[in-house]
Amino acid sequence: MTDKLIYIINEDGIRSEATILSKFRLANNNDYIVYSLNELNEEGMIKIYVSGLVSENGVYSSKEIVTDEEWNNLKSILKTLAKSEEEPFPESIKLDIKLLGEEIAVRRPKKLLVSKKFADVIGSKYDETSAGPEITPEVSVVAPVEEPKEPEIEKTIKIPTFEELQARNKTIQTVMETAAKVEEPKIEKPVVETPIIEPKPAIEKPVYESRVQRVDYEDQFKKTVEPVLMDVYAKQQKQIEDLEEELSKTKFDLFEKQKEALSLSNEKEEIKRKNEELEEQLTGVQKKMDGILNVLQEK
Repeated sequence: MTDKLIYIINEDGIRSEATILSKFRLANNNDYIVYSLNELNEEGMIKIYVSGLVSENGVYSSKEIVTDEEWNNLKSILKTLAKSEEEPFPESIKLDIKLLGEEIAVRRPKKLLVSKKFADVIGSKYDETSAGPEITPEVSVVAPVEEPKEPEIEKTIKIPTFEELQARNKTIQTVMETAAKVEEPKIEKPVVETPIIEPKPAIEKPVYESRVQRVDYEDQFKKTVEPVLMDVYAKQQKQIEDLEEELSKTKFDLFEKQKEALSLSNEKEEIKRKNEELEEQLTGVQKKMDGILNVLQEK
């Protein structure tokens, strides 16, 4: 579905191709997009993503969906869109912006696991039919470049984002490739009758080699950051397992102590009952002895 292609940049700065399924504006005056990374499981279910959409100076980014009311409203809209392919897209929620071919930085989108048909019906109602913004090639003429001024040293160092690095890398590469295409002006051979002058050797065109190295940030992330994250995750899992084992031991010890306390309580009750029985028996024996004494005294 390349005619509905956009580019999603996630929280880790990884850029992925995505298929846009829908875009709309609700009564709260907020814009939303629905897209898919074509993640199908064995049961034929597909994962779709929903995110708020904001635009600042022509750059699109996401707005997190935070309230249950907003999320429930969005799920209701998606169910309505997926009811029938023949039903038109509701005019009340149409969003008149072009997103095809755009890069959108998305943070913490909402996710839904739906059937492939559900996603296809929603995508069939996407009303943007153009193939995205036309990419105009760079003009192959290098304008004179002014000598750059010495930049002022800032007190703070600004760390560029992944998007800024990628755009800067692309711009430098384009300029270097354009410079390599510039032809040297042709030198006409002077016409002289006498004496015959040998023509000057042709001036070789300078070859410009690109010194800009493309950086595969996704591969760099997997080699450097991902192992650290996996190590931290493994340590956290080990700590969780140790805590669970300690908690299990504590519960077992507590249970044993409760059993012991209950057993002591039962033994105490049994001893008390036997003492009462002995006291009753002693009382009976004492009464019998008193009776015998009284009889002996009367005689």
